[in-house]
Amino acid sequence: MTVINKLKPLACVAVAALASTLALTSSLTAAELTKFRYALIAKPGIWDAAVLNGIDKKFFADEGLELELISPTSPADGLKLVATGGAELATAHSTDVIIARSKGLPVVSIGTNHQTGTTGVLVPAEAGVKDIKELEGKNVGITGIPFNKVMLEHSLKSGGADLSKVNIVTVGFTQMPLLLSQRIDALGDAISWDEPPIYNVQIKKPADDKSTYTYFTFTDYGVPRFYTFGLVGDEEALKAEPDSYKAFLRAWRKSVEWMMANQADAADGVIKQIPSISKEEAVVSLAEIARISVSPETEANGIGWQDVAVWEKQEKFMLENGLISTDVDVSKAVTNDYLK
Repeated sequence: MTVINKLKPLACVAVAALASTLALTSSLTAAELTKFRYALIAKPGIWDAAVLNGIDKKFFADEGLELELISPTSPADGLKLVATGGAELATAHSTDVIIARSKGLPVVSIGTNHQTGTTGVLVPAEAGVKDIKELEGKNVGITGIPFNKVMLEHSLKSGGADLSKVNIVTVGFTQMPLLLSQRIDALGDAISWDEPPIYNVQIKKPADDKSTYTYFTFTDYGVPRFYTFGLVGDEEALKAEPDSYKAFLRAWRKSVEWMMANQADAADGVIKQIPSISKEEAVVSLAEIARISVSPETEANGIGWQDVAVWEKQEKFMLENGLISTDVDVSKAVTNDYLK
């Protein structure tokens, strides 16, 4: 959450394992499987489609792993669990990894879900805003996540807007109702695979209709490319059990590849576990997630690959904008060794 750069607040018991770990069976008996505790970013959602379907398809069991899925109360709790031995792996945002490293937590990203962040501003088409500078005089609602606010302000300034003329309002995770009721004019830290389909369904338009809104992606306005969700472990645990982490990543890669090739079925697989999810929204979200899961780097090196140079630029951006107070050696915060 920084979740997605954010996720909606989710009422879930801290570190509560999902019911019966989605019932695994395979050619191996349960007794022969190695238990592997995996902390999600929060309560499961469509963003977990690859893992949820991978469990159901036995991809992890085929690698000898029985996943215990954990739902932390907050995204930062997943990293704490990893650092204290409460979980083998956690989903975490790259921003939170850098912040954790700056505070001395020995966490390491071993793979990334999304090859670029797509956080940005969503403005209803009816507002007639065609240029980010035209947000002057508008009420722009944000969650309050520091990284997101920094990216918004940086993008506004890069786009020629006078920040003093943009009313940036921290509204927490109630942005969509406020937008729909016109109490705010724009979502200031939306995510391309989350809010757009939700907005369209709420206004009774097709979930994939892009004509209903204008979207300004922060990386188009000078914010350096950054990775979002990643798979994060503890330094010592990674060294002690490399084969388990490599097995997890083999199954995870297979799960992501299956999800990208079978998006409608992947949506059904998630809905089977979480019936409250809208199929229409889920399919559109997965199409966008699949799009940002690949890059020239993944074409050359496979799903999950990370470029240390991308992390370095993000760390510099965070330092320059006061999100961290000390340099972080990101070469120690990221590795591709377990993907090999």
